[in-house]
Amino acid sequence: MISQFSTRPYDPQPPKPYDPPCKTMVNGTSCKRGLAAVAALPDELFQWEILVRLPAKELLRCRLVCRSWCRLASDARHRRQPSLPLVFFRTKGNEYTAHAAVDALDIRRTPAARRPVLDYNYSRRNFTLHASCDGLILISYSNHRFYLCNPATRQWCTLPDLTGGNVVALYPHHPSGEYRILYWRRPNNSDDNVVYYYVLTVGKKERCIGLPVASSSIKKDRSCWHLHACHHPPVLLHDCLHWYTVNAFDGEIIIFDTLAESFRWIQCPTACSSAQLLQMDGTLGIGQIDVGTMTVKAWVLQDYKVEVWSSKYSTQLPESQMRSYQMLRYDNYVECLYGKVVSENGDMLLISRNRWSQTLFHCDSKGELIDKFVWSYIDPKVLGLCFKQSLVRHVFFERKDGKCVRLPRFLQGL
Repeated sequence: MISQFSTRPYDPQPPKPYDPPCKTMVNGTSCKRGLAAVAALPDELFQWEILVRLPAKELLRCRLVCRSWCRLASDARHRRQPSLPLVFFRTKGNEYTAHAAVDALDIRRTPAARRPVLDYNYSRRNFTLHASCDGLILISYSNHRFYLCNPATRQWCTLPDLTGGNVVALYPHHPSGEYRILYWRRPNNSDDNVVYYYVLTVGKKERCIGLPVASSSIKKDRSCWHLHACHHPPVLLHDCLHWYTVNAFDGEIIIFDTLAESFRWIQCPTACSSAQLLQMDGTLGIGQIDVGTMTVKAWVLQDYKVEVWSSKYSTQLPESQMRSYQMLRYDNYVECLYGKVVSENGDMLLISRNRWSQTLFHCDSKGELIDKFVWSYIDPKVLGLCFKQSLVRHVFFERKDGKCVRLPRFLQGL
């Protein structure tokens, strides 16, 4: 069972690495001599067998030794980190005392382990997590103030240009090495269904890329262009972003080419609001959980160029086992059940709620129940986003004035 919330110690932002090695004595041996001994180790042994096994806090200290260690620590750690599903946890209480956290759930372990990502005490200003990409988290408060942060390094910056915008995606632009944000706004004095898209390069100014050209079915229902990253997490594949949408006519996948900055669309094999996109077998996949029939289906795009889909699997959820734990009816009260496919292997997280407790089930693609977690007074929510920890430092986090400012609320509890 996953433990209840605990107080997480405050960890200040580590200082920047410096190049010259320290020459002071440590246990009677100079650091310079110690560095020489470590330098004799093969790079693969040093990276894959030593550095990647260190916790993030200790690894950040290793970065201070020299530039080569800083590079090795950042690169090796990021490549070996798993992509873990994010779950939002909120304690049930009044709006002044409630506690909230966003954790990465390591479902590779049994029982699964919670890895802290964001943590803060509730206030009147709730926050929304919009996107997660390469260890970066994009969130906003209810006052429409946007933040981009790296929880592992405690680095953060504000994004004032996003005020009033609706975030669609945070993505890397591979040719330039930049990180960009795709979002839209409604123009003044126009139809509510008409929106204009913008691209904001983090650390630079926004650019308007105009109104997307729609297909015949999307033209009848322009609300399909009102994408939100927190509701429709995109999948980045072949330098293109993909969103699954359902309109009144059909299910379609909207595609944004991050290099040409243009939109297009393809048809998909299902039109169910509970389906979501994810990467499977190195290509685009769709996972769909039907809680009415307790079935799970998955499709993969067999040929990306000619848009040929094929069925990957269809399985039944372990309804009898799940009911024996939590899916019971008391006093004619019907609980709520929903779930998402959260990994390319077909792992599923499903949440059942009744008036006394909440239960999270972890099932595999074969429909076998792997684990369950029961909470009282804690309300979990599967976000449909994944997080991959990174220690890479970015120039857009560096303050130009050199001043030290207080960490934002959502990082103080880590």
